[in-house]
Amino acid sequence: MANISSLSSTTDAYSIKTYTAEKNDKNTLNIQSYFKLMASQLAHQDMTSPMSNSEILGQMSQMAMIQSLAAVNTSMEKQMTMSQQSYGISMIGKNVMVSVPADEEKGIEAVTKSGLVESVSFSGKELSLRLSGDPTNYKLTDVISVGGNSSAQTPEKAAKETDQV
Repeated sequence: MANISSLSSTTDAYSIKTYTAEKNDKNTLNIQSYFKLMASQLAHQDMTSPMSNSEILGQMSQMAMIQSLAAVNTSMEKQMTMSQQSYGISMIGKNVMVSVPADEEKGIEAVTKSGLVESVSFSGKELSLRLSGDPTNYKLTDVISVGGNSSAQTPEKAAKETDQV
């Protein structure tokens, strides 16, 4: 969507603020609004130089292409989510090493931990996992290595195993 930037504000003349319009019925074109627009265009066209059949067909094929691409995009998003969920589930019971980058704003230092994946959570759009004995939820993007299965390994043994991989 379009970003609208303002050059000044009442509080700080040098800050730039942005606004992003959200998708809704009034700012998106669906097939019904497209046909209304085309009917209006045909009703109000210049009778001395009417629209050619090839122009109408071209516009209709463009709208069909846009709809097809939107359907493919939706399908790919669903497939990617399912793939991510399957991968997350397959990690349960495996030894992993996670690396969490530093966040100076929150006062968090960079951390590398290893352990057995105890659970996986699918809340929101991001998959997260929890290591055995650690209440922290780690993002899938934080995983830097995956080791083999083990039912009774300690985090130290898991670290050694993942170092060898």
